[in-house]
Amino acid sequence: MVNWCKIVYKLIANSVGCLAGWLKNTHLKLSMHYCGNNVMIYQPVVFYGPEALDIGDNTSVAPFVHIWCGGRVIIGARCMIASHVAITSLTHDYNEKEMWKTMLASPVVIEDDVWIGAHAQIMPGVTISRGSVIGAGSLVTKDIPPYAIVYGVPAQIKEYRCLVDTIKNCKEV
Repeated sequence: MVNWCKIVYKLIANSVGCLAGWLKNTHLKLSMHYCGNNVMIYQPVVFYGPEALDIGDNTSVAPFVHIWCGGRVIIGARCMIASHVAITSLTHDYNEKEMWKTMLASPVVIEDDVWIGAHAQIMPGVTISRGSVIGAGSLVTKDIPPYAIVYGVPAQIKEYRCLVDTIKNCKEV
């Protein structure tokens, strides 16, 4: 025999869960400095200071991503940010005796069409240029040129993406 109470309970529970997720994402997107169209944010994520965060059109942010926006974070269009990525625009001044009292802010810019692999870390002041790929688990401490494929700790350029519409750029590098 079908237990209609359990079925109705599951339907209501799933609906409430979906509604709560939708409300959380809507609030998060409204609190950002700019949020483009068709931005997908898969909970749970943590954005500290979302009022200093821009995310471009058709970008996806996977679960367990942490972004510290205090120094400004700009993410372009059509970017893919995998799970457990950490992006920070804030750090401490290790030259000071009491580091814990210091806060240094330096913007992070991630241009269009960038793919950041799982568990990568993006440090303050870094620009990741258009079309680049950041390998899983990489530590990005320096600017990345267009269409570069980087990985490692620290991240180093391993090769360049040579696409039909960017072949001229690939030959120049």
